[in-house]
Amino acid sequence: MAEYYIREVDSEEARGPFTLERLGDLIEAGRASPQTLYYDEGQDDWFPLSENEAFHPILNKEAKRIQLRRTDTSSQSAPPPASAAKEPPPVTVDDMLAAAEGTSKETRYLRARQKRMNIAASLSLPALAVMMLLCVFTDIYPYWDTVQLIYSERDWALLLEYPMLILGLVDVFFFICCILSATDVFPLLRVRAMLGLGFFTYIFWSWGELPQSLAVALGSFSIYVCTATLNLYAMVAFAALGIASFGALAIMNFF
Repeated sequence: MAEYYIREVDSEEARGPFTLERLGDLIEAGRASPQTLYYDEGQDDWFPLSENEAFHPILNKEAKRIQLRRTDTSSQSAPPPASAAKEPPPVTVDDMLAAAEGTSKETRYLRARQKRMNIAASLSLPALAVMMLLCVFTDIYPYWDTVQLIYSERDWALLLEYPMLILGLVDVFFFICCILSATDVFPLLRVRAMLGLGFFTYIFWSWGELPQSLAVALGSFSIYVCTATLNLYAMVAFAALGIASFGALAIMNFF
């Protein structure tokens, strides 16, 4: 249903928005006239109500009512309809501009929320890059002698005997993607996170290494959250938790 803003010719203060039926009530109550200017989203300027054929029925109805009142001198002025008492406060041009720019009271919250989401998005990739770099260190460092052997002898098939080295290469790939802001890999990163949360957490637990198991679980869950949320507070919390968890795991492996 179309809605309209109205204002008087000699005033810059706009009222509305009103439906066609509501405009009829205002005209009947004497709070608008054929000379009153109107505006809607389909036009670029203000025009008198009398120039729009859509308003003619309610304007003619009001004209007939005025004629009847003039012929019946004993009748009293009809009180304004109850709906007129509930008329919303006037809307100025500045109010409409503020709403469009997101600086009004009603839209300021949405603008602030969008700003927090943008900050969260800008934090996700650096945080994930640090977490994946720590994962690379954790995966490859214990097998560094093997890595040097494979490189010196060019025996790449030897990699198949060390699954953790293969996982390390996968984590290198994810690290590079995060550095290059390639967010298309986020679904694959979630698979990597679930693998760590399930399989590797169980492996460390079955070996009796509970601190490592807890670090892997918390870090993997943090990776998942950082690829799935744009909530600023959750992003900061889980980015810090993930970096701390994988950092602790790297230190435990180093020593």
